[in-house]
Amino acid sequence: MECSKSMNTVYLDGSKFEANANKYKFVWRPPIFHLRLCEKVANLLRLMHLEKGLPKAGIIPSKIIMEKLADVDNVSPSLIEGGQNTLAKMRRQLSGYLLKALEYEEKEAICGEHRNSYYKTDHDATATCLKEDYYNGLGSQMHAAYNAQIVVSNGFVVSYYVSQDRTAIRTLQPAMEQYYRWYGTYPERLCADAGYGSLANYEYCDQKGINAFIKCGSWNGEKTGRNPATYEHVDENTFQCLGERKEQRVEPPPNYRYKSNSAYFYVKDCRRCNFGLYCRRYLKNKSQNSRLFEIHPRYALLKQQARDLLLSPEAIEMRVNRSCQVEGVFGAIKQNMEYTRFHRRSRDRVTVEFALTSTGLNVRKYLKFVESEKVPFYWSAQRTLEPETFKKPSAKKIENRINKREKLQPNEIAKKSYKNKGMR
Repeated sequence: MECSKSMNTVYLDGSKFEANANKYKFVWRPPIFHLRLCEKVANLLRLMHLEKGLPKAGIIPSKIIMEKLADVDNVSPSLIEGGQNTLAKMRRQLSGYLLKALEYEEKEAICGEHRNSYYKTDHDATATCLKEDYYNGLGSQMHAAYNAQIVVSNGFVVSYYVSQDRTAIRTLQPAMEQYYRWYGTYPERLCADAGYGSLANYEYCDQKGINAFIKCGSWNGEKTGRNPATYEHVDENTFQCLGERKEQRVEPPPNYRYKSNSAYFYVKDCRRCNFGLYCRRYLKNKSQNSRLFEIHPRYALLKQQARDLLLSPEAIEMRVNRSCQVEGVFGAIKQNMEYTRFHRRSRDRVTVEFALTSTGLNVRKYLKFVESEKVPFYWSAQRTLEPETFKKPSAKKIENRINKREKLQPNEIAKKSYKNKGMR
């Protein structure tokens, strides 16, 4: 209101901040070890003739193990090979399994549904790879960290959300719900990077009436033509492959494991296509003359709509401003304010700490505008700006790149994935 700016357009992005936890004190979620333990428990109970009431497969709860441990006293030693001594040994072994099952259940309860790790000194922190690693500089070492999400409008932080997720895919919806609780409405336009491009996020924005200017994961490759999309959605029953062949929808083949809500399209005569090598690069049989595409029509439609929005002049303006506004806020927090690590422990306290930091940034920025008597201003697209188009892929360049990559060893491919090889 002070700057006469609306909040209809917001920008979302996140960054990982290191938590205040000791080094290498993390605990991994034990699903595999828990299943192996349950197999041992089931085998032991069968030997003791106490297998009645056990689950056929999966995890055996500690409550059931405790009940079976109480039933051991009712087992006759004559039924056990080895008599009373063997039965006593089995009872002690089952008691040890019970203690281990309780330990595994405690770890799984602390991790929750979507996490695979936690730290001993801060149970809410998650083991995550950070961009800057002070161990080897490559960002490949695990650190205790939180994923901080901010919603920015006109350069000000208008909402925030501290997450335990290692990626940004599941953080969009909680961040938008936090925004709705504070302001009573959803923004008209939302711009975010490719880390948020998923079916669940596209559907969420569509249901809430938010114009989603969100890139998909393959945006960079499609834009430059290095990794173009293998198909383009035309309508519910038609799609066009990279070789510009329009094919119709077919029934799933017999004895084929398919997902729900999936559609199948069959393309014939692929040998004459210049993109055949690129299109069949992940298939086991690369010499076949046809290909079956498994597509999620709803996701293909929403991704196509998002791509059409992102190529418009309006989206070009938003993409430029996103890199200035939300990336600039994180730059100011980490570089100017030298705030790169949380000082408190537990998610609630870390959220309050990040809220105070964001509020301090907003106050500093507001006082700067008051002192200079200039309202926030960001780049606006000219009316004559034309929509952006994807670069047309070159089949020959793609084929040469695939052939060159196949000659590389796995360790050479891994080395090329590191962008910052220098030590700090």
